[in-house]
Amino acid sequence: MTQHVHRKIDRTPEEAARLKADRERYQREKPSPEQLLAEGGHASFVPLGELLSLHQLAACFKQERLRQNLTLRDMEERTGIAEATLSRLENGRTENPTVDTLYRVAAALGKTVCWTFQDDPTKSPPLARA
Repeated sequence: MTQHVHRKIDRTPEEAARLKADRERYQREKPSPEQLLAEGGHASFVPLGELLSLHQLAACFKQERLRQNLTLRDMEERTGIAEATLSRLENGRTENPTVDTLYRVAAALGKTVCWTFQDDPTKSPPLARA
């Protein structure tokens, strides 16, 4: 059974009001990612599917580390990556880790990351040329 951990986020009343107003606006206007980028605040965005895949991989890292009874300190020694960085990765707080980071963590666990190449289910396949 999967255990969900919920952390209370302390926000100032101003931050809470701004987030509430943003949520209401997004529900009302439904801006595209491109519109949100044009408004500023972020240089780019990660599509949700990619983010979820990354979080799933990070959860696998953590599960395997715990299965092997390794601490974050052990992983730091094996990978050369700081404990804090590894913790952020495992907990889905790293927006865009490098492929090198993912491979180093996998190797430290005696594993490898396997990539697949498949059709995007949101796009029509290109027509074959005769």
